[in-house]
Amino acid sequence: MMAIDPRTRGLQVLLVLIAAMLAAPVATAQAVVQGDDRIQVYVGAMLLDDQSGELQNESGEPVDIDFSDLFAVGFEVETPYRSKDTGMELGVNAGIGVSWKGSDTKFAGKVDDEGGVAVFRLDNEMLIVEAHIGPYMRAHLGKKVDFYLGAGPAAIYVEHDGDEDDDDESTPDPVFGSDGTIVLEDDSSTDLLIGFYARTGIEYDLGAGKQWGLGVRYLGGEVDFDDTVGQFDLKGLQVLLTYSAWF
Repeated sequence: MMAIDPRTRGLQVLLVLIAAMLAAPVATAQAVVQGDDRIQVYVGAMLLDDQSGELQNESGEPVDIDFSDLFAVGFEVETPYRSKDTGMELGVNAGIGVSWKGSDTKFAGKVDDEGGVAVFRLDNEMLIVEAHIGPYMRAHLGKKVDFYLGAGPAAIYVEHDGDEDDDDESTPDPVFGSDGTIVLEDDSSTDLLIGFYARTGIEYDLGAGKQWGLGVRYLGGEVDFDDTVGQFDLKGLQVLLTYSAWF
């Protein structure tokens, strides 16, 4: 049986739910509006696309970066500027998100003319902190369901700390170990960049101006880890559970 990519599965689930909700009539007013801003908190997983980089040492071997999924939490603040009490709500949303993982990122690449491949086994920590702002649209589908879209620029801080496996012998410069594994020096890299985000999802009414739902977010930008694997494109899809309330 063919395996299904988690990114594809998450998008398929969201699209099916959106299609079902679009069959409902657009309401003339939201059921309950309390407060000036809608606060949405979320928790989920960030699925990073594998990337290519270059080992930052004298030989500069090309490397493939195999990212593990990251745990993600954060919040959004939606401020309606028009049509707050009608079927189509428009406004500005701002938010902060944090994603991290404590281990399992792997690097691999060609290291000689014969096409030999070395795997860089690392105990590592990956941290992504981002703040963003942009316009959003929220459609009230019936009295119980909302569908929303948003996008804009994001300031992204990325940190990677790498440590050798306990089986590897520490050296100042990467060398081959006895088993063909490259031994890397303990090192870390950070970068602060301007990227972008996009978000969409659906939420169900719980009464009293509160909602829960399913959403996806996409985060992108170009990262430069100048002490480890150089430049690569950061591409991450987040699959999230959300909870919203007016404040």
